[in-house]
Amino acid sequence: MRVFVSGGFGNVGISTVRALLSAGHEVCVFEHPSAKEKRSARLRELLKASGSKLKVFFGDITDEAAISEAMACFGIDGSSEGPDAVIHLAGIIPPLADRDPELAYRINVGGTKALLAVCSILPRPPRFVFASSIALYGDRLASPWISATDPLLPNDTYSKTKQECEALIRSSGLEWVILRLSYVVSSDWLPFDPMLFKVPPATRFEVLHTEDAGRAFAATCQNPDAVGRIFNIGGGAACRTTYRAYLDRLMRLFGLGSSSFLPDELFAKCNFHCGWFVDSDEAEAVLHFRSKTLEDYYSEVQWRTRFLRPLASIAAFVVKPWMRSLSPYRVSPGRVRSPQLV
Repeated sequence: MRVFVSGGFGNVGISTVRALLSAGHEVCVFEHPSAKEKRSARLRELLKASGSKLKVFFGDITDEAAISEAMACFGIDGSSEGPDAVIHLAGIIPPLADRDPELAYRINVGGTKALLAVCSILPRPPRFVFASSIALYGDRLASPWISATDPLLPNDTYSKTKQECEALIRSSGLEWVILRLSYVVSSDWLPFDPMLFKVPPATRFEVLHTEDAGRAFAATCQNPDAVGRIFNIGGGAACRTTYRAYLDRLMRLFGLGSSSFLPDELFAKCNFHCGWFVDSDEAEAVLHFRSKTLEDYYSEVQWRTRFLRPLASIAAFVVKPWMRSLSPYRVSPGRVRSPQLV
């Protein structure tokens, strides 16, 4: 098959491209020019391993002419019918989506419109596979079990753009599949970011390994049972935990001991998403993408941090207060917490 992938050098994008190439597909990646430098090592690795099976184009996802030019690698000039499938992963995610809502709408919604427009005029329109998000269900702290039939309650710019994109795709007339991804994990994540504190500690997580996410997208390209369906994509029972338990394991793996040095008051109290999927096993039954458990992920992190862990343990007396200082919810002595912070 010939598969066009937007956003192919992101976390899930790299995993998707690898899964497609492993299955023997021809792949065309369309990425923003900024990804050329950020992902240069991954790009070189992929190009070396794939040979003529992988082609890469850089451009603006809202530019229909640039998209058409990239798809010409599949021969949409009349000699061929273009890609058999399009996997749309490109988009602006938090925290940038929160800082620049206008950019998020331009890229997420505008990019989806442009890609749909190009696909719609191909001689044989491709199957359109879209990366959506668990964020569409809104704050599920009080009701953590989530089904694909639940009401959509997006509560931030990112999730609102995803909702609008889903509506565009479902009304496009194209053959489509929508995957709502759970919390995607990768062993190269470092827990030193203010986003760390945006999640209430009691939040339930059904993590999804990035490699499994890639396999799920690759599996949608040919599977006739996936067409016209919305799937919740998560790791299942073996990948369910709470955010506090998740943090505790990670902090220990990074040599910092128990996560108790990050008390609950440093974290948001609400307005995040995530939960446990009631129906993620249904997606597995159709797409057969799972191969990683939460323990597998922890093992990968343990391996990646084997040299960092001893150093972090020695420097813990400095690292711990520094991490606490990253929280936007901390309260200085004599300061009244703003209600907007919770």
